[in-house]
Amino acid sequence: MKVSDKEFWAILRENAGIYARTARAIENQFNVSYSRQAVKERAEKDLDRLNDIKDQNFDVAEEGLYTLMRSKNERIKLDSTKFYLERKGKDRGYSSRQEITGADGMPTKFEIEIIKRENKD
Repeated sequence: MKVSDKEFWAILRENAGIYARTARAIENQFNVSYSRQAVKERAEKDLDRLNDIKDQNFDVAEEGLYTLMRSKNERIKLDSTKFYLERKGKDRGYSSRQEITGADGMPTKFEIEIIKRENKD
């Protein structure tokens, strides 16, 4: 039995775009052999759809993080807020490290000139 495009993409989306999980789901639902590699090859033929599934996963993850940031548990709230700020608040100075770049993220160019001091003896 051939898995239609509609069925394939629905199952891939249900399984968060994870190839191995999708292959197992297709095997279970259609009682056919379907490899992870077959899922990968078929999915990568339509990168727009695949990227949409990945974007949806980011939305789900961000929604979960957003929920944790409003937790009543202060430790969970603090940890998730710190995590968020370290990744999304860099332009406001929330970072565990600083990166120095030129305009528009370009590399900086600077020169160090060493001047040899002459003894006046």
